[in-house]
Amino acid sequence: LVVQGSPQQAWPRVKEFWLQEGFLIKSEDPRVGVIETGWSENRADIPQGPIRNLLGKVIDSVYSAATRDQYRVRLERGVQTGTTEIFLTHRGVEEVVTGSATDANTIWQPRPTDPELEAEMLKRLMVYLGVEEQKAQVMLAQDTGTRVRAQMVTEAEGSMLVVNEDFSRAWRRTGVALDRVGFAVEDRNR
Repeated sequence: LVVQGSPQQAWPRVKEFWLQEGFLIKSEDPRVGVIETGWSENRADIPQGPIRNLLGKVIDSVYSAATRDQYRVRLERGVQTGTTEIFLTHRGVEEVVTGSATDANTIWQPRPTDPELEAEMLKRLMVYLGVEEQKAQVMLAQDTGTRVRAQMVTEAEGSMLVVNEDFSRAWRRTGVALDRVGFAVEDRNR
């Protein structure tokens, strides 16, 4: 998402968006331009039914979802002067039962990133920042096409990753890939 203004101008609005959506901010570092939400329960995953609805009216905490979601937003100075590029990535975990029936435990395991959740949250952020909802939906639905963006090349000296993009785009895509796998970037130097 590209917005007008500097990252310093966009930062408070993006942070306020997450708070308004009901997410807690786990970490934020304006120096590197990263906001990371805390893990949030996906209440849409809780099965619905008459008993669940009745109990939910009395004590909603009786039921909890088996999935949690976390988002990371990275703000960078845009390629065009006076713009900020906002990158949003999703990470998820799911609760899995392990062990035998008599000695069962639950653990949280990573689950694949969900591009649909990323698109939905990006659309909500766009609407929050002033884009009309219909226009945001159309912008997200545009097909960018698929092509080979990178390849591993192995030579006698070793292996290397060849990225078929200009430096700025390769830099940004690398940042998104690191966000998706959960690496914490503490500093960056183009």
